[in-house]
Amino acid sequence: MTAAEKARYDTLEAFGFGPNVMRKTAVCGTCGRMADAGAAACPACGGKLPEETLYDCYKRQHACCPACGTVLSPGSRYCPSCGKRVFCFMAGRRRRAGRT
Repeated sequence: MTAAEKARYDTLEAFGFGPNVMRKTAVCGTCGRMADAGAAACPACGGKLPEETLYDCYKRQHACCPACGTVLSPGSRYCPSCGKRVFCFMAGRRRRAGRT
């Protein structure tokens, strides 16, 4: 990671955003509040917290590079982070990104 990338992630974390914050956060299925992912129960309502973090949920809903895990924009053919050629998985079918 370059110094510029580290500075960007540090700034995101300082404001409560970014992948590192998302990895430490779970959302209560009962009341919808955010809580520490390591907690067993929601501090607000006492409901059981899911094992899935906010980051896991986000990655499940978006296309990601299989090599480095970077979230990809629609139509990406190459990962902007590692440069690997990527494929999209849509509706259970594998196809190259950018093709219909």
